[in-house]
Amino acid sequence: MRTRSLAFTLLTLAATLAAGCSESPDDGNTGGAAGSGGLPSASGSGGGGASGSGGSITGGTSAASGGTGSASGSGSTTAGTGGGGEGGTGGSGGTGGTPNPGSGLGSGIMEGSGSSSERYETALVSRNDTPYVLITNGWGPGFDSHSISWEGTSFTVQSMSGTAGSMGQPASYPTVFCGRYSVMEVPECGLPAPVTSITSLRTGWRWAKNGNDAGEYNAAYDIWMGNGRQLRGYLMVWLRDPPSYQPAGQPNPAHQGVTVTNVPGTWNIWNGTVNGLPIVNWVRAEGNDSSEIEFDVMDFVRDAETRGLSVPGDQVNAVAVGFEIWEGPITNLQSLDFYVDVN
Repeated sequence: MRTRSLAFTLLTLAATLAAGCSESPDDGNTGGAAGSGGLPSASGSGGGGASGSGGSITGGTSAASGGTGSASGSGSTTAGTGGGGEGGTGGSGGTGGTPNPGSGLGSGIMEGSGSSSERYETALVSRNDTPYVLITNGWGPGFDSHSISWEGTSFTVQSMSGTAGSMGQPASYPTVFCGRYSVMEVPECGLPAPVTSITSLRTGWRWAKNGNDAGEYNAAYDIWMGNGRQLRGYLMVWLRDPPSYQPAGQPNPAHQGVTVTNVPGTWNIWNGTVNGLPIVNWVRAEGNDSSEIEFDVMDFVRDAETRGLSVPGDQVNAVAVGFEIWEGPITNLQSLDFYVDVN
């Protein structure tokens, strides 16, 4: 039985805590509470995401059914809307803009390496001289332990143990992000930026299961919309939908099996609110994981508007990726490459 979390209700609480943890709003209802400017997840405790029993928490918005998670993190990120889906190299940018030819997947020069078993570790990293922030983000009440290593925007969950919270919150949401997210650090990566100033907002992510084929985790983008400082809503893109957990909100019957202009694959849309803030999730069908994608974030913004699912806010605050993990053990789960290219 798939569950849905109330985690999103805690996102706003976590956002006021900005201590260094992140939560996410959308997956499996595990949305997380934002740290400094992020949404707290409803069920997340700490900087985790706010996933309920089926939501994800990756340092972004939390899931709608999540509970009132504790505020132990210093912020939270929202977890994603990713679901399974066929991999792809992503479509070309939405309304134009020339992608940086050196920004594509596989071309990154990574700097900033380390490893940690700390529940809430924050590390400054870079890819092709563009700064990002990594957060280990073991925010959920069911978190037990983890060991995470990183180099630039790539990271490996070497080991993780824990269980979903009573309200379906993920145990952790290790994340890398560009912009103003769930912790105090704000890398000078080009975000936040006004929507009207963005010609294209290209991003790409490649990750690998490495044997974690049936694990209870998602792989999700967590995109925060707002006014540059305050969070106003969430967009999540789930590249993997786990067996037992689902995004915040409800499946939108009018928008199932849809395509997004310039973006590869098909998506099931879930939408609702988290802590009073709107969230829209584009989710790959379960069993159709996408291990690689490149796209223009603005194509998802426009897709939401076209479908009447607009999220308030005139700026893109942050773009994050990571794994909302509800249950361990997980070993050697990898984020291989991630970039954001603001034009």
